Amino acid sequence: MTSISPLNSWSNPAARASATGNRVEAPAASRVSTPSTIVALSPASGNADGAAAPQPSPLVWESGTRDKVSEAMTKSFASYAFGGRFSGLGEAMLGQVKLGNYNMSQALRQPPPSTTPNVYAAAAIAPGDLHGNGEDNVSLSITTRSGVEVRLSLDSQGDGLAVKITASGDLNDEESRAMGDLAKGFQEAIDGMGQSTPRIALAGLMQFDPQVLASVKLHAEVKVRGEPESVQTLDFQADGAQRSVSFSGEAGSLELKVDASQLATLGSKERQAKALNSYMKQFDQAASRGHGDAGLVAMLKDSFTALHSSAAAPEAATAVPATGKWRLAAEDTAILTGLADFSASVSQAVKFSNPMRSTEKDGFDYEVSQKTTQAGPSQDERSIRQQQQSKLSASYHESLVAGVPLRLTTNTQSQNYTYHQIEDSASSDAQVAYRDGKLVKASLRQEASQSEHVMKYFLGKLESDKTTPGNYSVLRDLLPVLGPYKTGEKDTTPEARIEQRKQAMSALRDDVLLQSYPGRTIGLWLADAPPADAAGQAKTAA
Repeated sequence: MTSISPLNSWSNPAARASATGNRVEAPAASRVSTPSTIVALSPASGNADGAAAPQPSPLVWESGTRDKVSEAMTKSFASYAFGGRFSGLGEAMLGQVKLGNYNMSQALRQPPPSTTPNVYAAAAIAPGDLHGNGEDNVSLSITTRSGVEVRLSLDSQGDGLAVKITASGDLNDEESRAMGDLAKGFQEAIDGMGQSTPRIALAGLMQFDPQVLASVKLHAEVKVRGEPESVQTLDFQADGAQRSVSFSGEAGSLELKVDASQLATLGSKERQAKALNSYMKQFDQAASRGHGDAGLVAMLKDSFTALHSSAAAPEAATAVPATGKWRLAAEDTAILTGLADFSASVSQAVKFSNPMRSTEKDGFDYEVSQKTTQAGPSQDERSIRQQQQSKLSASYHESLVAGVPLRLTTNTQSQNYTYHQIEDSASSDAQVAYRDGKLVKASLRQEASQSEHVMKYFLGKLESDKTTPGNYSVLRDLLPVLGPYKTGEKDTTPEARIEQRKQAMSALRDDVLLQSYPGRTIGLWLADAPPADAAGQAKTAA
């Protein structure tokens, strides 16, 4: 016997269905305009006293057409959570597009047990009314290089489910195939948002073929059913030049933009992987130091990696890319991270966990960015500059006893804690400049500052108030590394000089990466470093 329960929170993993999408084997038939019904009968049963149990109303369908999408809808409708309701549907819909069926509409609704299908339709609450009106909804828009836009939409609410595919024109086989190849990535993005802790899973969608598809856009809006109710939204967009992610929810918000238009500044896959690993470390350090929300930081790491995944440098290193200003030499690329320019920010929802002191808040705000500038009137008079920056502002309460949860109330007996306020920043500024085709300037400046203000309370009384500052600064003259070898050098073969230069430039590529906490454990910092020595390496204070 089937029973109908209220729609639970979209993020309840226990309610998720295990059904997965099915591949479409044939294009759907023409759509039927009048509603139809499918009745699934279970074995006869009765109550203990012999009375027949109430029968659920049959599902009312928008169209009588039955295809793989309709089958997936029938299976997923049994789930009442967002993740289960859309399980397999995104993949099945793009499977239809791959087979050439890119105009379809289907919806189903479960009438109340006391309502017959005919009365249901006559009441002007037909299944088709769900399109665009779901409490939970996902839409995917894909535009081809030829200008055709295909839009997929999924809508769900307690008693119904609706899907639709529309296209602004006809697709050729190559375009249909390129869209269908994103089916798994689309489903992964939906399933990621359906987890108890939302996850941004965009790596699959980022693998779109830029020779066939011009852009991919995703929007998801989900109602979180709790006390109080809230809404979580995700927006993603990617094209040949720009990629962006925006998330907003109960935990906080995230914004990320990646500019992949300057292909000349991009490094090899190995170079990018090293830079990505370095930034993953930076994000983890910031989260640990500022007690950032683990879910938000995980979304930053996942989206940061995904949006950089398909950015590739030109195959010919000496070629002038269409979007580049100048042809860059090896000395130029040595000061670059290899990543596309970006800006990212995470802002955790502010909480006031101490009712006795309303001015104390728990929060986490983190920003990080990279900007590359190419300037000069000609190739021989060019300059390249890359700036990286990060900033952390955080505050949190911590128990005086490790492992013992902090429960602050208006009772002074509960007021035993430390209150931390963090203000950190870091920057890296690398530059090269040419005059008459000769390298005349090459430098790297890196700075970092840290401040932690800690107030300790015991039984509601302030016992200590301490601020710990820290600063780090280094300025390197890179001409000895990047400039030409001096004539008259002895005791070194040309081959040895070439090998030494390769090693020095390889080490420099690691050194230019942003270091929020350079070379020291958090809290152990250096004073401002003295000027660089003759070898171009700055001396540091003990």
